[in-house]
Amino acid sequence: MEIKSSEDLQSTSNIKDINANEFMADVIEASSEKPIIVDFWAPWCEPCKQLTPLLENTVIKYKENITLAKVNIDENQEIAAQLRIQSIPTVYTFYEGKVVDGFQGAKSNSEILDYVKKSASLSGPGEEVENLITMGKDAIEIRNWNEAGEIAQNILSVDPKNEEGFGFLIKSLIGLNKFVEVRELEEALEPDIKKSKVISEILLTIDVAEKAFKAKESLEGLKLKLDKDPDNLEYLLEIAIALFGNGEIEASFEMLLKSIKIDKEWKEQAARKQLLEFFSSVGFDAKETISARRKLATLLF
Repeated sequence: MEIKSSEDLQSTSNIKDINANEFMADVIEASSEKPIIVDFWAPWCEPCKQLTPLLENTVIKYKENITLAKVNIDENQEIAAQLRIQSIPTVYTFYEGKVVDGFQGAKSNSEILDYVKKSASLSGPGEEVENLITMGKDAIEIRNWNEAGEIAQNILSVDPKNEEGFGFLIKSLIGLNKFVEVRELEEALEPDIKKSKVISEILLTIDVAEKAFKAKESLEGLKLKLDKDPDNLEYLLEIAIALFGNGEIEASFEMLLKSIKIDKEWKEQAARKQLLEFFSSVGFDAKETISARRKLATLLF
């Protein structure tokens, strides 16, 4: 990890040195809006010299969600006395006017990252993440998979456990046909995230998408067969899967609807079941899904 210079970090808005006169406004009162991590240190403290730069480089990633306030206890002994700081480094997180977490002594990089993430999550994802989620939904809607992936990374950098962020990331990998990567991501997900409704539903679409991707290789040959036998239900199902894998969503749905119109009970309603799987994969709010659902309702009822 690259450690930025103290001068560079001090120019950021969420890292600041404060004194006793500023403590009430910059920590106690400010913590009503977002968490404030306070680093109590001193120039002679060797562990502080290791801990503080790591804290700085971590909190800068959570600029919208948290502030790091640094207090030199040699120059602000009254604060140290009031908070009963007996050894340094000591780090406290203030939220809504009170101490809600803290630790003393040196910590590893991963421990610091976990601590900052936990503190940042107290105030929720905030407006920035909400805006990114809206952008992500728009990117998914038009199937701009690269943009959706970038937005997902931005969301997760601010809110590392955001389910929508992971959802966008998984969908973007599926859309880019990166099935090895998406399965590696699936394995790495924390159990609570993997079991969430948003993520579990998306994960169910991986096999469908991969099957469609592999089927598209035979698309041209299937089209020739279908030209010779346009009502062949087997060909209609196979070409619908291939079209879906080729990104021709509307055409894929039309093939399945045609099959249902010819014989909705064929192979235990295979076309309807495939259509429902595709609806889930594309999303029930997608314009192609909404249109096809209306047509399906007309055919079935």
